[in-house]
Amino acid sequence: MARPKSTDGIDRRDLILETATRLFIEQGVDNTSLKDIARAADISTGTLFYYYESKSHLIFDVTDRHFTRMTEELLEWVAQTREGDDPHLILERVFQTICGDTLRGKLHHYLIEEAASSDPSIRLRFAEKYREWRRMICEGLEHILDGRMTQPAILAQIILAVLDGLVIQSILGIDDVPVSAVSNYLVDHSIS
Repeated sequence: MARPKSTDGIDRRDLILETATRLFIEQGVDNTSLKDIARAADISTGTLFYYYESKSHLIFDVTDRHFTRMTEELLEWVAQTREGDDPHLILERVFQTICGDTLRGKLHHYLIEEAASSDPSIRLRFAEKYREWRRMICEGLEHILDGRMTQPAILAQIILAVLDGLVIQSILGIDDVPVSAVSNYLVDHSIS
């Protein structure tokens, strides 16, 4: 069932989430108030509070949407891999896709910072999603490496850590990261 639209046809919750996401990327989570979001979305603060009673609830939904999009990309990666595909190139493509989107990287970084510093519910959400991503990456690796990998769960954990590190380097503007060499190293040192 579709969410109800306002009389002007705009999905207010979606507008709020898109606006909050944009402002979080531009200004950071701590530097963005609910009033800033309402003003940028061209809605009243009362309308904003109708949908989100607190900034924590809004941050949770932004986090959830962010994770859903990232999860869909990882699932697409797993679904697109075929037996015989070069695992080096697949992993390189994953790294480049996720790290190449600087705006999403900034949002990811800001949400991690929020989870680590102040909001236990967001921290829990991150932990749940990281476990899910690790499982999906592990399944994808087992599929593309066809049982030739010694410890797929360990490699999945390393890939997640490398992704986080590459996202930070991308945000910092470090453009000479040898993604291809990193991908090759990880695959070559994981095949038995």
